[in-house]
Amino acid sequence: MYRKIFIFHLGLLGAIGMAQQAPIYSQYVLNEFIVNPSVAGIDGMTSINLTGRKQWIGVEHAPETYLVSASTRILKAPKTFKIERTRKKTRFRRPSKGRVGLGASIIKDRNGAVNRTGLNLSYAYHIHRLDDLFSLGFSFLIQQFNIDPDLAQFNISGFDLPDIEIDPAERFLGKSSYIPDAAFGINYSKVGLSMGLSVFHLFQSPVKFGSESINSKQLKQIRQYNLIGSYREVTASNYKWEYEPSVIIRFNEAMQFSADFSWRMIYNKEYWAGASIRTSGDFVLLMGIKFHKFYFGYSFDYGFNQISKQSYGSHEVLLAVKLGDSTRRYRFWERY
Repeated sequence: MYRKIFIFHLGLLGAIGMAQQAPIYSQYVLNEFIVNPSVAGIDGMTSINLTGRKQWIGVEHAPETYLVSASTRILKAPKTFKIERTRKKTRFRRPSKGRVGLGASIIKDRNGAVNRTGLNLSYAYHIHRLDDLFSLGFSFLIQQFNIDPDLAQFNISGFDLPDIEIDPAERFLGKSSYIPDAAFGINYSKVGLSMGLSVFHLFQSPVKFGSESINSKQLKQIRQYNLIGSYREVTASNYKWEYEPSVIIRFNEAMQFSADFSWRMIYNKEYWAGASIRTSGDFVLLMGIKFHKFYFGYSFDYGFNQISKQSYGSHEVLLAVKLGDSTRRYRFWERY
């Protein structure tokens, strides 16, 4: 029974869906950087975001995700050449044209007995044209996987444990695995419109502890794709009201598919509320408020599948601050 319980926790990685390799965020539209590295610094401001997600409240040891991210833009410098001295020679460096965006994030994700901690460093390059923007981005990730010896002993009520016979799993308890990975993204945006594509787990690295892999099918980092789109427009009846439909489509090379279709209403660029429908059967309520440079967002997910019947829904909280000279930001991009 001990081995069956242990394997069940590990099996959550594959059995529950794509969310376990790349957590699903209900408020991705408020911080698109976490699903597409090409939008790092896209608005010309420095953004710091904190996100916490607790999934399936009421289910013991259900997935939890905590993330801190920051992104910024290297804005245009004065139109002069800068002298750059090194040990070998002196050279002239052209001034920045405000095209480079930088970003970083730290994620802590727990799923059953498996803990994942990751560091993500991103570089984006933005190409301006007359009234639109094309962006490219690349991320390097380093992840640590760890099997919690305490959580691996617990049973989860309400589920049938699979009858899987393997070698004793105790040798993996408490061990860690460090895995490098990478992501790539592109984005096109103009007034009110944004469209992007990102690819995560480019290396598709297997999770191994020493020279051994627990289960190559369940713990292999399968390449995942995200298609993201949103459109924002002022209502005809009142210029203070805006509406924003958006969609994110997730799929991977194991032919797993998930999508969110969302609609938000924004009042005076300070208050918003909306809803999403997820193809997994979840219904999501969204709301938020802006106060000066600070932003607060909250979402509640309720599903109609078997797992959701055992829980009280999922909760996600977002806190953000945007810093910088607002007169120098790219005004056509109003994400919040």
